[in-house]
Amino acid sequence: MLVGVPVLFSLEPRSRVEELYDFRGELGELVDVYNSGRVAVVLGLRRMGKSSLVRSFLNSYGIPHVMIDVRRIIINEGRVGVRGFFNELSRALSEFLERNEDFGGRLVRYLSRIRGVSVSLSPPSVSLSWGRANRVPLTELLNAINEVAEDLGRKVVLAIDEAQELRGIGLSIPTLVAYIYDNLGSVVTIITGSQVGLMYDVLGLYEPDSPLYGRVVKEIRLKRLSREQSIEFLRLGFSEAGVNVSNEELERAADLLDGIIGWLTYYGWYRVHGGLSLEEILDIASKQEVEELRKFLTKSRAEDRYKVILKTVAERPRKWSEIKRAVEAREGAEIDSHNFTKLLEHLVKLSILEKANDEYIIPDPVLRHGINKYL
Repeated sequence: MLVGVPVLFSLEPRSRVEELYDFRGELGELVDVYNSGRVAVVLGLRRMGKSSLVRSFLNSYGIPHVMIDVRRIIINEGRVGVRGFFNELSRALSEFLERNEDFGGRLVRYLSRIRGVSVSLSPPSVSLSWGRANRVPLTELLNAINEVAEDLGRKVVLAIDEAQELRGIGLSIPTLVAYIYDNLGSVVTIITGSQVGLMYDVLGLYEPDSPLYGRVVKEIRLKRLSREQSIEFLRLGFSEAGVNVSNEELERAADLLDGIIGWLTYYGWYRVHGGLSLEEILDIASKQEVEELRKFLTKSRAEDRYKVILKTVAERPRKWSEIKRAVEAREGAEIDSHNFTKLLEHLVKLSILEKANDEYIIPDPVLRHGINKYL
């Protein structure tokens, strides 16, 4: 049910609960995690609304939070590294001070005692050193936030958006989250990830040697909209914009975009503002997705094999043996089964492929269309 949404087809991430469509269950789960002081991991494909869900929850419920957006690091730095991480954390802490005046003076006093931290209140700003010689100890930083939160009788959320991108920078997310879980009762952790398999690798939730093994971590998996919900979402959005679209087109869009709310929104925005047809919009989105995919493929020595795998699966769901035969036919030689399986597993970890009922599929309908047409 939709209540009071001002611009349903806005391409901006949602920031208020009233702007969300049908996330009541997920919001309830986040409320439970926050009240219990535990850890939440929000998982789902890209464009399924993870960031919008978390931001809307934090803003609408007035929850003090430090939100690290790992994508911002990639945009600013070109890659995720230690410097970029600490610069993003500096920005997030500065915003935290600006939003939460009750924390201001007390937290500044705590932070100013920590090595490598420079703070001020006019205007609110935090600068963190990242070099090896004077790098800020994260545990002391988090301890300071926790102590002030305890004094005020409040809980603070540390949110990390697209956390799987932090792998390889020398920061152990499981150790960090386990430390918060065990020692900081006024800090709640919420983590999002769109590459589900990599998130399991990063967090090690089910690995006995992981710091998080055995701890209570709430997994919140975002689902596609049903066909009926997709049609209702589009109908409401077009009604709001005063644009008439036939039922036939709504049904076709719902079928093509397969319940991924970000793509439904993208289609609605372009249909309203660009006057483009469904097919033209699908082409624009598909080209964007394939260009992103090429960036990954060109970095891999197995680029040609990946292309054959993806083209084969894009045609229709395929079994392991069918995909392997297609690659072998293309290369004219038998390939090692173990190495081939590792290629498939890597694509699954990246959420480019999914395995369902002993078959591999490409879960993103727009990417599937783009691979068929442009890869």
